[in-house]
Amino acid sequence: MAISNMRKLLLIGNVSERNTLIRKLHKLGCAEVTATPEIEKMHSTDIQQDIDESKLKIAKLEFCLQTLKDFKVTAKKLAKDHKIDYIPAKGPGMFATKTVITFENFEKISEIETDIFTQINKLKELKDEIVALKASAQKERSVLSSLAPYMKMSSPFSKFANTVNVDVLLGEVKNTNLSSLEKIIQVGGEYEIFDAEISSGVAIIIGKENKDALQEILNEVEFAQCPFDLDKTAAEIEKDCKSRLEENEKRYFSVVETIMTFESIIDDVKRLYDYLNLEVAKLESRNATRETQSAYYLEAWLPESDAQRVNDELEKSPLSLAFTIREPLESETPPTLAINNGVVAPYESITNMYSVPFYKEIDPNPGVAFFFFLMFGMMLSDAGYGLLLTLGAGIVLAIRKPPKGELNLVKIIFMGGISTLIWGFLFGSYFGVSASDIGMWCWFNPIEDPMPLLVLSLAIGLVQMFVGMAINMVALIKAKQPLWGISSAFSWYFLALGIGGFALAGKIGAWAKTLGIVLIIIGAALLMLSGTFGKKGAKKVTGAFSSLYGIINFFSDLMSYTRIFGLGLATGVIAMVFNQIAEVISGMVPVKFLGVIVSIIIYIIGHTFNVAINALGAYVHNSRLQFVEYFGKFYTGGGELFEPLGSQTKYYVIGVPTEPKKSKDKA
Repeated sequence: MAISNMRKLLLIGNVSERNTLIRKLHKLGCAEVTATPEIEKMHSTDIQQDIDESKLKIAKLEFCLQTLKDFKVTAKKLAKDHKIDYIPAKGPGMFATKTVITFENFEKISEIETDIFTQINKLKELKDEIVALKASAQKERSVLSSLAPYMKMSSPFSKFANTVNVDVLLGEVKNTNLSSLEKIIQVGGEYEIFDAEISSGVAIIIGKENKDALQEILNEVEFAQCPFDLDKTAAEIEKDCKSRLEENEKRYFSVVETIMTFESIIDDVKRLYDYLNLEVAKLESRNATRETQSAYYLEAWLPESDAQRVNDELEKSPLSLAFTIREPLESETPPTLAINNGVVAPYESITNMYSVPFYKEIDPNPGVAFFFFLMFGMMLSDAGYGLLLTLGAGIVLAIRKPPKGELNLVKIIFMGGISTLIWGFLFGSYFGVSASDIGMWCWFNPIEDPMPLLVLSLAIGLVQMFVGMAINMVALIKAKQPLWGISSAFSWYFLALGIGGFALAGKIGAWAKTLGIVLIIIGAALLMLSGTFGKKGAKKVTGAFSSLYGIINFFSDLMSYTRIFGLGLATGVIAMVFNQIAEVISGMVPVKFLGVIVSIIIYIIGHTFNVAINALGAYVHNSRLQFVEYFGKFYTGGGELFEPLGSQTKYYVIGVPTEPKKSKDKA
């Protein structure tokens, strides 16, 4: 369990065979092509246009998948209302994993690429029609809304036209302003109101000589001119609008139903999506090479375990090429590939969420796995909850059988459930019921006696911090700075032992106080010594004394582990409270049978909420302890994750992974 040693492939070949070589590296699945340095008389390959074209195709595939996803919700609703015939295709589910496919079958998707894009173009036309139908429907509804004030008007709109001597105005006025229309009579006009709910239609007749006097009144009542002048009544126009809306709706249902028939190509679209993403990766790999008119030069990173396999494949290849595989140079920074077993590997996702390990540092994942597992169970600390998490996650893993790197969170929860089950047994908590209440053994009950849990939490935190310091010490020793490494780690070891001895002197004897003082002095001296490394001149003195300030930070970090204590108590207390609520409410129900049912419902809701919210809290706070308190003692991070050709897929895994073999490098 460590960071894999990497090897670098340096290769020169015939430029006409470059694509074949890159395809071979893709099939091997263990080579990450890297950008080559500038070489005299060689130039880079400019194929950005090809890359852009492939990315445009990928965008079309994303459009297809997103469109079908969006319309699936609509189609389900319409099918439920019996407006279309649609049976939803079975989806991958919440805990979906990538489908394993052979390299040959994966590449066959290119044979039907044209057909797929023809289908997608048809899908786009249908979606465009949906947009047009919605716009048309909105227009018709707008017309209906505008007709509302005139529905009680029996005459066609065209009848309201000016004559030689008289102006005729038709429009709408808000009902709150209708009373002000009486002023029209005072200026020699007449009006008629067609009552409606919010705004009413108003027809006004006035002599042309009085039109100017009318305008002030129209402004006062906020008169809005009627937009219609058709030779039809409002009722006739409404009928036409509703007829068009009905036809529009029928066509909308038909188009949605047709769109959902494209679900039949989803698997092919996903396969082509991954295929084109890998083609982009190949093009970018080709773009990273250097070339002349007849030859190209390529560099790629390989795991040490795969170097011999690549060497053998290239040696027996009929391609015209020359190559060597060597160790990384001091100036080179290879990508990072962590090699861990099935227990530790899921926790790589937690480490990478913070930062990918730097290539030359010690792999932090085994430590993260151990302490995360340990603390997760302490934070939940209920055997019943542990059983639920273990069974739930275990069932998902048994059904899905995820390959390495898939469903890491579910795997972490499964192992966290086991840890919770163990700690719950030790603390004697079973769905909030104490072991003493059911006649079972327990180490101690944190709710009845919380101090041991606090001490245990701080002790585990102290151990984790010391492990982090030990890793930092080993790293400094490897970097040929042993004195710095030893002083920086042992200073804290001596300080902790000295403070512990001093504090326990009353229980174990006066000699412990003397020994404690001596260890504290030694620890402080080593701490000041460690503060001088990497500094020059007067900065060595300031560094020595400023390092003493680190004691405050040390205890601040240690106190952070009290969150284990807090979460552990919170889970047990909340569980106990829900049990008491269920018991009290059950006793209040007069019918015993109904009381039992009510209490069961409260148990299910309460404990489901408790396990969900505290499992989330355990994950988040546990991660925080790894990132800040643990990583802060030794972790460098900032590495680049190793991504070989063939790993840039979203829906498929190409081929069945094989166990890496030990290898020799080609000299």
